[in-house]
Amino acid sequence: MAGLLFPAFQKFYSALSNLERFDKESDFFDNISCLDSFFSEYRNVTFVMQASLKHTPFFEYYEKNRDLFLKDHWFVEKRNETIKQKPFQLTKEIGITVYLPYQGFSIFEKTFSVENDTPLDSLLDELKEFFFELNDSEILFSVNYSFHEVNDENDLLKKLISGIRSMLQFMEKMESDIGEECKLCTQIKDKIDKMSFLKAPHDFLSVVDYAYYPQNSVFERAERGSLFLSIDGDNALSHLPVSTLTESDYFNYNGTTFGNFTFMHAILRIKSPNADISPAFLTVFDDDTYCIDAFNSNIKTTFYRKINEISKMIEKGNIKEVCFISLYTITQLDSNVSSISKNRVLQSESDILVCASIDNALNEKEYVFLGDKISCPKYIGYVLKHEMKTQLQLSRRNMFPIWLAFKSKNDNDTIE
Repeated sequence: MAGLLFPAFQKFYSALSNLERFDKESDFFDNISCLDSFFSEYRNVTFVMQASLKHTPFFEYYEKNRDLFLKDHWFVEKRNETIKQKPFQLTKEIGITVYLPYQGFSIFEKTFSVENDTPLDSLLDELKEFFFELNDSEILFSVNYSFHEVNDENDLLKKLISGIRSMLQFMEKMESDIGEECKLCTQIKDKIDKMSFLKAPHDFLSVVDYAYYPQNSVFERAERGSLFLSIDGDNALSHLPVSTLTESDYFNYNGTTFGNFTFMHAILRIKSPNADISPAFLTVFDDDTYCIDAFNSNIKTTFYRKINEISKMIEKGNIKEVCFISLYTITQLDSNVSSISKNRVLQSESDILVCASIDNALNEKEYVFLGDKISCPKYIGYVLKHEMKTQLQLSRRNMFPIWLAFKSKNDNDTIE
């Protein structure tokens, strides 16, 4: 038998199902349809809950929790507007950034609406001439999408996610207050929990990484992965206390963020000598919290984009240290080595594990572990004890945008 809250859970599931169809690369007609349907079903969650609880002792819980969790009336306004007046007034901004080893630079920014939408294929075709002029064997670039309501600078996707999280909290509190066992509610909650809109990292919803190969005039879209542990849509690896790393009972080398971050990955390599280790950034903030971003991609664009995103965060915010770890491949420097990065990986003869750190005082640290020796615990211990470099070497080129961001911020702070 369906419980009192099942109709509301069904409407909530229907609302989220519409957002599952929303896609950064879909045309305006499809995305506006998704949004219109979402707002209608999202508002219906509370309508059907009122009907279910109106003549029960639990209605007072509904009113109290509604006022506590559902304070953003924008969702109600959008439901009334899209049903009675006009479709959602959606705009889309597209930005294209090209990456070099030392920096990224924007080459295209434009806002689109349903009246002037242009397929991405057409935009990229227009950029081929520019790409040819760069005179490189591969052009690494990303396409960033952001969505807004007309005349509103707020990020639409973040606003939607915030509203959905509030509704999730509301539903959970109602369940707790009513204390009802409902098998159907459990089943549909499992389906909600598997939906990707809340679970996916934000850059999966808003960014596509590409490589362009001028010789063949071919575009390649990146295949990406990410270590993203989600708790109610939030990344569980975000803004953790530094003490959880520096005071760890399991991976504790010297009680420092960088030392333990390095030690943790070295131990993982010992345990699985042939396993790949995804590149990862650990960002430490002034409030002594940290975030870990571990990812992989079949083209190097994602790697460069992540570095440049952190650099921009440094310029704007309160970051005091960035740690980085990655496997580097070693190839022979001869005429047979490919000029395309993904092909050089295939030509690799061995690899090395490089761990690097830069802080806001421009202190540098770097460890290098040889791939054919890293399975030996004694070797790991020797490198950790004796071979920490105080200047970046192998990682200098890749970490340069981060070093430059720290330096620029320090210079600006000094001037102010």
